[in-house]
Amino acid sequence: MFFTKIFILIASTVILFCLGFLGCCNFNIRQNSPLSEKQEEAFSYFSTGYFFLLERNWEIAADNFEKANELDPTSERIMKHLATCYFQLGENEKAISSLEKLAKQIPQEFNIHYTLATLYEGVGRIKDAISEYEYARTCKINKLDYVFLADALYRLANIYIDQGLIEKGAECYQIMFEMHLIAQPAKFHYEIGLKYFEKNIVDRALEHFLKAKKYDPKLNFTSFYITLCYEALNDYDNAVKEANNFLLKEPDNWAMRLTLSEIYEKLGKESETAKEIEKIKEILENSIDMGSKNPREYFLLCQIYRSQHKIDDAINTIENMRLLPLEEEAEKEVHFLLANLYYECQKYDKAEEELRLTLRIDPDFHEANNFLGYYFAENNRNIDEAITLIKRALKSQPKNGAYLDSLGWAYYKKAQIEERDDYLFMALQKLEEAVKILEEPDIYEHIGDVNYSLGNWSNALDVWEKAKVLYEKIPDCGRQLENITKKIEKIKRLISFEKNSTKIIVHQREKSIAL
Repeated sequence: MFFTKIFILIASTVILFCLGFLGCCNFNIRQNSPLSEKQEEAFSYFSTGYFFLLERNWEIAADNFEKANELDPTSERIMKHLATCYFQLGENEKAISSLEKLAKQIPQEFNIHYTLATLYEGVGRIKDAISEYEYARTCKINKLDYVFLADALYRLANIYIDQGLIEKGAECYQIMFEMHLIAQPAKFHYEIGLKYFEKNIVDRALEHFLKAKKYDPKLNFTSFYITLCYEALNDYDNAVKEANNFLLKEPDNWAMRLTLSEIYEKLGKESETAKEIEKIKEILENSIDMGSKNPREYFLLCQIYRSQHKIDDAINTIENMRLLPLEEEAEKEVHFLLANLYYECQKYDKAEEELRLTLRIDPDFHEANNFLGYYFAENNRNIDEAITLIKRALKSQPKNGAYLDSLGWAYYKKAQIEERDDYLFMALQKLEEAVKILEEPDIYEHIGDVNYSLGNWSNALDVWEKAKVLYEKIPDCGRQLENITKKIEKIKRLISFEKNSTKIIVHQREKSIAL
């Protein structure tokens, strides 16, 4: 963000003002007129508190300032120092209370209202924060306060934007610009554009990004967002034009090439899409060969290899990524991705190993729990563990149709192993819940399998035929279609045989009666 060096965090802001408050100790506390006994006592506590404040012993300092405040409740300097101690002790509400009293006593002091606003914001009192930031804007300020005014306006702008009041936020930025708190108009418009873009108000975002580009054509990353805006607005011609202009300056920017490939795909330009993907692959391969430390590059290259059915290359890419120092979340994703890749190339032992490693990092990772649980169920292994794993996945996502299907399938397998019909009924219940949420052919096929085992052949035939219709709509489902067709033909023969057998028995009974 452009304003990082200008705008500081709430803690730093308050501490700076607290340090400003410390300067208040250099005034002449003892006036020419003699002090009363109470004033003498207040001054004694104040001096002791100030000593401990300099020693950063905030608790003892606060205790002394509190006693001084009781004796002299209108003293601005005591309340300022007391607010400082409360803030340092993390007692924000007490700090707020002290500053609120000060704000009433000295209503035109900018730093009081500004500091109070930051504290309100810190404890989530957003309406109060807005009120104080707005009030602070009306106070007289000196040159030293300008940087804090900029921070106040910046914070106020972000609060308004978070509240959905984009125009009010933009107004704050405009004031900053007009007061020369923002030196570069291109960066000002870029910042506003980002705020609109984050809120998905794309047309207004585009307006400001175009202005940013007009003020400073050298800000090439502005073109990146202009491209995204045009794409979101379905103005693909301008999106392609902007992307290509960007790539003239940064031909190895794979992020823009990825965006361009997606636009070409939407336009149905398969050859252009393929060319961009190949360029991205070349850029990423070179970057990784040069020792890239960017996990996103490894993941994307793996994704490209995977889409091209180069599973070994995809695995090698992620295996190389494991050599990087990774954060825990990235390490988890690496193990999970490897599990999927090993499963695709039928290296099931390695897939199971990677899933175990994934769950060691995050035992509640629902996708890994479901994956491993379904794998066990499908292979009639560790059925009780499979059920536990899938239930853990469902705890995270109780309405996930795929997970309900997995649990139903695990119950079905348990019923087969233990020859218990009660698990068949449990399986049917879960599978029927699943298909209401997710109408997939394999779920219908599973329902048919359970009905077949229960002897409900007509129900099994109905759902298998539904599964077949859905399989026919999905590319690369030849094996599933062949399998479901065999099941349908088999059950039709059984139903036909059953009907014929019944007719023969009835006919034989009629002959017996006639005799």
